[in-house]
Amino acid sequence: MTKGETMDQSNISRRNFLKKLGGTTLATAAVLTGCSKEEEKKTQGVNPQDVPTGKMTYRKDAHGEDVSILAFGCMRLPTTMGVSGREDSKNEIDQEEVNRMVDYAIEHGVNLFDTSPAYCQGRSEKAVGIALSRHKRSEYKVSTKLSNFGVYTREASMEMYHNSFKELQVDYIDYYLLHAVGGGEDAMQLLADRYLNNGMLEFLLEERKAGRIKNLGFSYHGDIRVYDYLLSRHEEINWDFVLIQHNYVDWSHAKKINPGNTNSEYLYGELEKRGIKAFVMEPLLGGNLAKLNNHATELLKKQDPEASIASWAFRFAGTQPNILSVISGMTYIEHLQDNIKTYSPLVPINEEEAKLLSEIADIYANYPTVPCNTCQYCMPCPYGLDIPTIFTHYNKCLNEGLVIEERGNEQYKEARTAFLVGYDRKVPKLRQADHCIGCGKCLEACPQRINIPKEMQRIDQFVELLKRDGADLGNAARLAILMRKLDEGNHSCVIGKGEEVHAYSKRGVMDLYELAEKQEEFTKDALLADKIIGKGAAALAIQCGISHLRTHVICTPAKKLLEENGVKVTFEKEVEFIENRAKTDWCPLEKRLKDCQTVNECMPVIRQFIQDLKDGKI
Repeated sequence: MTKGETMDQSNISRRNFLKKLGGTTLATAAVLTGCSKEEEKKTQGVNPQDVPTGKMTYRKDAHGEDVSILAFGCMRLPTTMGVSGREDSKNEIDQEEVNRMVDYAIEHGVNLFDTSPAYCQGRSEKAVGIALSRHKRSEYKVSTKLSNFGVYTREASMEMYHNSFKELQVDYIDYYLLHAVGGGEDAMQLLADRYLNNGMLEFLLEERKAGRIKNLGFSYHGDIRVYDYLLSRHEEINWDFVLIQHNYVDWSHAKKINPGNTNSEYLYGELEKRGIKAFVMEPLLGGNLAKLNNHATELLKKQDPEASIASWAFRFAGTQPNILSVISGMTYIEHLQDNIKTYSPLVPINEEEAKLLSEIADIYANYPTVPCNTCQYCMPCPYGLDIPTIFTHYNKCLNEGLVIEERGNEQYKEARTAFLVGYDRKVPKLRQADHCIGCGKCLEACPQRINIPKEMQRIDQFVELLKRDGADLGNAARLAILMRKLDEGNHSCVIGKGEEVHAYSKRGVMDLYELAEKQEEFTKDALLADKIIGKGAAALAIQCGISHLRTHVICTPAKKLLEENGVKVTFEKEVEFIENRAKTDWCPLEKRLKDCQTVNECMPVIRQFIQDLKDGKI
């Protein structure tokens, strides 16, 4: 599709995207793997001769202007060290390389460049302005933002606004946004402080009337009340566009992955019914959807052997007809070339392909990685933690732990050592997760609304698990998945073995008792996640043949019984005994088992207890 054409002929509607296929898929292999800089370039590299010119897909904005479906995101511009300026503050932006990439983009039909005063640690706008000023103003459109984080005064905000014109070397801005609304502990109050009480929204509306802003919108992360409030004022404000986080995982799973987020199906739908155009951010979910595991990669390559893994995510992000442009932060020319190829022209995702992406999304959504995109807004931590690097390394550990399953495998040993040793190398000891005091300073800054202190506690527990003698990296990661399923559902316990996972919901130890009595083959050498483990549950787990167990609370006698029978145990809290539901006395079963020392002694007592329950004697 070329200039002036629309997407009305698309053979797939919004409702068809990522249909639920019934049930949740849990995989034994990781969805993601870590990549080095060179590997990352190779994952998206294409032959330059295969990159077409004159075939870019365009969409019409609110004023009928043609906008390339691919927008050049300038939040990860390269430094002289060849890495992203988002993370690299020690080296200058490589202006020569930025110029080359901008020239290449314009030559191949990209006409929208997105930046912010905050990007590349304050250096993006200037670099973008230098590169674009070498071209006719009619050849490009620029998008930037009022990134007034921390200082909300009218004076500081006005200074930032006017400085953007100076840095970008323009006399009008095509697309201007209120930046990252919806964040903070009190998101509605923060919105008021940043844009309403200081009169900045009224000022920007006047600037749009004067023609210095062509299109006014906002970028959204987090509290849905802010999103709904701003859209409720659409008739008054007449938003020209809105920037949302949108990809094939976030379409149906954003809230499951991070309760502070909202599924993009809802975000897109609210814009569509109001006729507001959508910009897309995070089409690759922080780069994660460009690096899938072997199984997922094989599925996609079977569908289209020549397409890159990233191109699937970009095709999905652009398929809906109300999407105006998809912003991709690009550090390397290889990324730019691959993205241009994908959108020259865009081939919309069809229903069969949507189902395939749905399967991959389901796997991702049930994988307990931290949804961090390394934006660096949480930094610096007042207590010195390197938050993004901790999250990145933790996610990589989980992924590698699930890929390598056999304990005797040489690669498995290397993976486990890579985490424990690599953690110390990548993150100095004084900057690791165990030094988090839970001050919460980072919470307001995180646009993904990650509960960073809670995640730090979880990661610290994971690290301690791996440091224990005999710790199993693969099973630690598997147990993390089972615990997440246990905590998110109304389950009494969850058992996993290989690709098979079963969740149980009967009261107390009834499910474990029935499994133990049936001597199911499934439970032998399986993994168990349970909320509370007393001596009765411990005896039943041993009788079932459970090999690894993880729980929130365990009593000392249960722990002793499990360890004596070779069951590996991970727990958060150890108590002397398990209380009854009213917390007035011992749990009835625990009281009966108080003097039992072995599984053989426990089982007759448990059988009689279950019978008494069925007979209504308890």
